Amino acid sequence: MRKLMLIIVSLTLSIPVFSQFSEIKVNGLILGATYTESQITESLGAPSRIIPPNQDFPNWVEYRYLNSVIGNESAFLFIDGSLQQFCIRNNNFKLNNYLEVGMDISMVNQMGGVIYNSASDLFYWAPSEEYKRIGYAIIHFNPSNQKITLIDVSTKSDFI
Repeated sequence: MRKLMLIIVSLTLSIPVFSQFSEIKVNGLILGATYTESQITESLGAPSRIIPPNQDFPNWVEYRYLNSVIGNESAFLFIDGSLQQFCIRNNNFKLNNYLEVGMDISMVNQMGGVIYNSASDLFYWAPSEEYKRIGYAIIHFNPSNQKITLIDVSTKSDFI
């Protein structure tokens, strides 16, 4: 019986430790990681349009994905190939391969992590307290039906 209790306590204590290493991902792409164009399109699909670099921001490329059914775009910003920001406006993309636009906000609790800076129609989320120094998600929702309307994710990078 003692061994069983020790195993249960060990497993319970190890879950928060392992969750501290969580990352923010979208369709398998990790926030802050560097990717090639083929890796991006393999994971996110073919973009509706690409906003190419310009003279003010020569290393910035933005991939836009139009959802023709609802008529809005999701956007993904890469700087030197590194995923720095993304904005999910439809359910074609999933945060951490789970959360998507249209879900109830209570589903955020299923992912674990830290919720902070709550307001009437949004809150901030990070996989752990430590990860807030690296990046975060702003989850926007409709207060009347508690459904997620927008997921905005950003790194705390020197680039932006």
